[in-house]
Amino acid sequence: MTKTRSGGVTFAALLILIAGTLDLVWGISALSNRDFFRADELLFESLSTWGWVYLVVGAIQLAVGFLVLTDHALGFALGIFGAFLSILVNFLSIGAYPIWSCLLIGLGFFVLFALATNLDH
Repeated sequence: MTKTRSGGVTFAALLILIAGTLDLVWGISALSNRDFFRADELLFESLSTWGWVYLVVGAIQLAVGFLVLTDHALGFALGIFGAFLSILVNFLSIGAYPIWSCLLIGLGFFVLFALATNLDH
């Protein structure tokens, strides 16, 4: 009997991969282009700190997205943790880009729901 992955879990894994890719791009942009972010509206004004935070979170999200796509049990637990980290980072940067951050927070909650309701893997 083969295991089938639900569409919600597949969509959540793809969202994690997209978010990880975007976080990597934002991290590189924050480190290389000072005009990309409005630093005066961020919770912490050090763009170097934000750049490294986005790079680390993005790398974690990419690894977790691939684990979820392969139905690895650890991927589901790390996916929930990664979605939580994404929600936290976007909440802390809501002052710079409120609409985008709110959208990503909502998608993070969808990922949490999709993975938490399919923990039987």
